[in-house]
Amino acid sequence: MQSQLRSIFCAKVILVNHEKRLNVDVACSNISINFNMLYLSVYQLIKQHITEGTSMGKALLASKKPKMLMNPPGIKDEFNEAEYSAAHFDLHLVAQLVKQTIQERRTNQKYILLEGLCNSGKLCSVEEQLELRFMDEFFMIEKEIGQIQAFIGLQFREEDV
Repeated sequence: MQSQLRSIFCAKVILVNHEKRLNVDVACSNISINFNMLYLSVYQLIKQHITEGTSMGKALLASKKPKMLMNPPGIKDEFNEAEYSAAHFDLHLVAQLVKQTIQERRTNQKYILLEGLCNSGKLCSVEEQLELRFMDEFFMIEKEIGQIQAFIGLQFREEDV
């Protein structure tokens, strides 16, 4: 019964993964408006809380372990994704932040368009990629936030998962 209630009331998550050279904020915002979804950019949320000095921002900053991300040369990092990527912070704190934001902002949206998670493929070090695996992030998202319904990959080449 608990799983049935959870499937009815919990958010259905659509993950968005993209190459840095693609600006997806406008496209994701338009999709979320047209199809009544809630769009959240995780690294923009992290940046907002850290710069505002909220208690969650302070906790995230305390858990930060900087890692090198692969950034294509000549690509502008408008939102400082390299600094505020979820890959740098404790995943459970990031999940708490996303869950809290969904609870605050969600009205009648059934789907959450979530961009900025599952960044292990963007890490430079192979050891760090193995430490932060896609499946661990998937399980954490399903446990903490909601069921993953779809995964949108906006890349110019196929990714190995």
